[in-house]
Amino acid sequence: MTELAFSCEWLTTGQDAPELRETVAQFTMRAGNLILTRNEDAWSKTVRDSVLVSVYPLAIWLAASWWRLNYEPLPKHIPIPSLDWRMAHEIGAANHGYVWPHIVLATDGEAMHMWAAPSAPDSRQSVKYLNGLSQPHAVKLDDFNHEAARFIELVLSRLHTTGYPDTDLASLWRLILEDRADPESAKLRRMEAQLGYDPDECPDAIIAEALALESRMGMSTLSELAPVFGKCNADPTLDEISRLANGNGVIGAPEINHSPLDAADPGAPPWSRAVRAARNLRNMLGNRESPIDDSTLYGLFGLTPQAVTNAPTPQRQKVGLAVPDKNGRLKFTPRKRHPISQRFEFGRFLGDYINSGSTPDNWLASTDLVTARQKFQRAFASELLCPIESLIAYLNDDYSESAIDDAAGHFRVSEQTIEWLLVNNGHIASRAADGGLPYRTAA
Repeated sequence: MTELAFSCEWLTTGQDAPELRETVAQFTMRAGNLILTRNEDAWSKTVRDSVLVSVYPLAIWLAASWWRLNYEPLPKHIPIPSLDWRMAHEIGAANHGYVWPHIVLATDGEAMHMWAAPSAPDSRQSVKYLNGLSQPHAVKLDDFNHEAARFIELVLSRLHTTGYPDTDLASLWRLILEDRADPESAKLRRMEAQLGYDPDECPDAIIAEALALESRMGMSTLSELAPVFGKCNADPTLDEISRLANGNGVIGAPEINHSPLDAADPGAPPWSRAVRAARNLRNMLGNRESPIDDSTLYGLFGLTPQAVTNAPTPQRQKVGLAVPDKNGRLKFTPRKRHPISQRFEFGRFLGDYINSGSTPDNWLASTDLVTARQKFQRAFASELLCPIESLIAYLNDDYSESAIDDAAGHFRVSEQTIEWLLVNNGHIASRAADGGLPYRTAA
């Protein structure tokens, strides 16, 4: 089954501008086997899978948000993202007087994740949407782009057929196709989006900083760091990345290589690849079940527990970095101070080192974002430090707060890590987000 599909049954109605009038349709949006546009019409008191709207506003919203949808991830854990972010990631921003389903779209770099909530029971709008997603729905990024492009071109074809080929949508889509076809233009658009800007809105000074950093760390690592320091900050600047990279740190020489830890199917979800890699590493260490002590953990990077404890950690550091040198060593600038948090952070660094492949000059970066790379790190560190099978055996069907606290002490991880493992492996229920959405919405 197609993981995402838009469909239109064309109608012509009303006295609106031609691009709106000629693109009125019964519009259906499906994610997997769930119809996200299923609704109750307050006037006719009928329930339909499609909703009567002009799809031109949705098409132009998709085009206007194209680069940010593709490259700007969900912000770090905050009560609610900025209005600017929401306008580029919530379908309701298509607006134009129509009632759209409450759907949030955000990339993790590999897939487009979709969250959806039904309309509030007491909604007084003319259309009440009935379906929501209990868990985010992931669509491979290429598949999302293919379907979004097909939908935009379907709308353009309808306008061309009805005698209106020259519209703002047509002009905008031509620009996007030109940028996509030009590697340098596409790179610039990607940087702007990751920094939180629409095309041509990012200050030249910040773009220059980003290009300089990319030449040092590569695009993949800049992609992890740019959203942390970009427009979401009151004073957007990438200076802090350079200060961390050039500052003091603790030097380690990795004592593992990448190849024996390759995580099989590259098309598998990040967490699946990470769990396999962590289990492979445990097998190499000859320890499949027992807790890993500090000396073993830090020794994989040629470090001692004392070196990690004494590592400089500036207050309120936003990211953890490990910068390679010409001798194959890594300079770590961790951000965690608590011993348990330090263990998890270096578990994440290990995951990032393994995930980065055999290139010796890859930077390691640990952030609070939910990109595929950060998901891999978290899943790897969780399974490495607290194997799920060992955890279940230790708990012995007792998932009480005190049992979770005991397990955290036994494996020397946080209670949050224990709960995350139990939720993601289906042993306890998750604490639901706001009605199926990844953040609280305004009242």
